[in-house]
Parts: sequence; structure tokens; C-alpha cells
Amino acid sequence: MGADIADLAAESVAGTTGERYHNRGDFLHRLSITARRPFALLVAETTVLVGCAFGFPMGSEGPGSRGSDGTLQEIIQRLTSRARFVVLTQVVAHPHVQHRDIARRLQQRLLTELYSSLGITLLHPADRAGQAAFSSWGWQNMGEVVGLPGSVAPCVLTLSAEGQPSARR
Repeated sequence: MGADIADLAAESVAGTTGERYHNRGDFLHRLSITARRPFALLVAETTVLVGCAFGFPMGSEGPGSRGSDGTLQEIIQRLTSRARFVVLTQVVAHPHVQHRDIARRLQQRLLTELYSSLGITLLHPADRAGQAAFSSWGWQNMGEVVGLPGSVAPCVLTLSAEGQPSARR
């Protein structure tokens, strides 16, 4: 199923500016890294695969207390005052207009299934297409964060399961 989902991920950004940041190989790499820990994967199908979302919980009783996971948890707790959240590693939906709401519904369902009221995702700051897509699904861009591994400071986006803003004002 991983290959089918990777094909959908590549198809969903083909011909867009987001294609540069979301190719099939990157998708499979993120899936393999996520699969090293307890994670959840939700798929939406009709006669074909039309969407998926996967991620993993972080919090005081879950994985992610050391290393870069611990740093991420500290950053998110400072930004949102919440110690427990779900990291959405990937959200993919077929670009057809009939499937427009699939990604949003999969994200909300993943948060519900993992008993979390907050989702976070990290995007490359130049991935404007990705940021626009997440914004259209109700995500709030908290800005770039430093201190995480990698050559680029990613943008942290948050999604509150209650539909309320997730950051302190």
C-alpha cells in the first residue's frame, strides 16, 4: 500500500510549485521514518485511493522525550501551551474537486483517533503551495522555528481539533 500512497502523493502535487518539496522519494522516506515508532495511518478510498494522512502522537506519556523529538516537543509547548499533540507527517488528497474535503476530514479524524486536540506539521518555508493547502484546511502558520535538525528552519503549522486557535495570543 505504501507504493500506492506514494503514487498518490506524487500525483497530488504534479505540475504545481509544491512538486519541488513533495516527491515520491521524499514521501517514502517520511513514511519509513514515521514507521519506526507507533503511528497511525488513515486512508480514504472509493474504487481507488483518494487520500491519506499519517502521523504520530507526542506527549508526556508518549514517545519523543529525547533528542530532536524532545526539542520539537519543547518548542510546541512554548508556542501552544500544550505538551501533548500529534505530528502529522503527511497529508495527501487526490486533487480532483470531488475530493476537496477529504484531506481536512482525514486530519481531524487522525487527531480524534489519537486522542489529541492539537496537530502540528513542519513545512519548508519556501513551500508556498503546501502552506496554502494547509491554510485552506484550517491550519495556522506559527512561523519558522530554529533549533531543529536540518539545514532549513521549518515553518510550524498547527491545527486545533476544537476549531479554536491553538496559540496563545
